[in-house]
Amino acid sequence: MTRMGGKKDPHYRVVVAEKRGPRDGRFVEIVGFYNPALNPIRLKLDLERVDYWIGKGAQPSETVRSLIRKVKAQESAPIEEPEPAAEEKAEKAEKPEAAESDAPEK
Repeated sequence: MTRMGGKKDPHYRVVVAEKRGPRDGRFVEIVGFYNPALNPIRLKLDLERVDYWIGKGAQPSETVRSLIRKVKAQESAPIEEPEPAAEEKAEKAEKPEAAESDAPEK
């Protein structure tokens, strides 16, 4: 993983790099990104390329290994439909705007 972002605002690139190189040093290929500061956490990995490099002998770090597990678990889980509560909140947000337009102007 290569750290990006500013002070106290980290986000990471998941990269294929030589083991002996520095953390933010030269890399072979970017295979994904990870932003733990967002809610929900943004995590995107190209699993096809990850599997290719692991097949070639690359050894993921413990952190990257756990991220790979998370992505694979998300893909195997069924996709949930949006909750109706979110739609109701959107409708409530529109109603005050309509009430303001009905109010007489001063």
